[in-house]
Amino acid sequence: MIIIFYFKLIMIIAFSFFDKIIKQKVVIAYGLNNKYTFPTLVSITSIMENGYSNTYYIFYLLVNKKNFKKENRQILINLEKKYEKCEVNIIGISNKNLIKANTKRYPLSAYYRLYLAELIPDLNRIIYLDGDTLIYTDLSEMYNLYMGNNIILGFVDNSYKKAIKFGVKTYKYIVSGVLLINLKKMRKEKITQKFTDFIEKFQIKLTQEDQTVINVVLHGRIDFLPPKFGIWNFRNNKSVLYHNYYRKENLGIKAYDEKEILKAWNSPSILHYVKAKPWSKNSKIEYLKFNNDWWKYARMTDEYNNIISFYKRHIYSFYY
Repeated sequence: MIIIFYFKLIMIIAFSFFDKIIKQKVVIAYGLNNKYTFPTLVSITSIMENGYSNTYYIFYLLVNKKNFKKENRQILINLEKKYEKCEVNIIGISNKNLIKANTKRYPLSAYYRLYLAELIPDLNRIIYLDGDTLIYTDLSEMYNLYMGNNIILGFVDNSYKKAIKFGVKTYKYIVSGVLLINLKKMRKEKITQKFTDFIEKFQIKLTQEDQTVINVVLHGRIDFLPPKFGIWNFRNNKSVLYHNYYRKENLGIKAYDEKEILKAWNSPSILHYVKAKPWSKNSKIEYLKFNNDWWKYARMTDEYNNIISFYKRHIYSFYY
């Protein structure tokens, strides 16, 4: 009996140990408004459809506390019932700290990512995604990337000259739509307060809103993600290589190796629909390659008919 008892005890300990090894938790945040409920739903669906069986996804959805609709909240919470390996947390945010933020180009929800360190105080790192993304692979590789002394990793944006008017000269300029963020370092270095101070001081100059804030305030603490994590829906190879090249004074800098970024475009892990939205009536045939993929995952959602109705699907006659 004693032998059996100890055998069972050893087996319980062993199973507990291996369970911790096998199960990988990946934490992801989105900032969204009512308009972006369906794109965010499709993005999360693509994550869950392509995630490994041993990856458990925890989602934090940042929304306006006052005006985010109950029906949209329920649509997103329903993902927990559809997929066993996920948890959905909706965080309502008051906009009182963002009253001076510039929203000429993007909605106020674009700024929510800047406050993740304080909104989720017990978390050390997080992936941030915009709703106009599609995910083709499991994201545990990205989540566990080595960050060194950097606070944020992101995909390259060659509009680095937008930082010059703030006295920052850099070619490490990134897109804020796909990020890996070290929240622990942010809290330790009180970065959230620095973001807030910068917004209040320079709100008129924020031509790229939150993206300007991130790139200027964190200058020197930013680096590039591998291009497969955040590649844009470029229309062709030429557009990919043009974006990759920095025409900085006296420097012929390329953010990535050309073969690497072309490979990412042909086989992305995260695709960011920057160039054209697949649900937009203005999206052209040149973007068909990736637009069809988005509608494929839209069909996998429980809201497909409503998505069709919302975006008046009949206008996409050249898609599926």
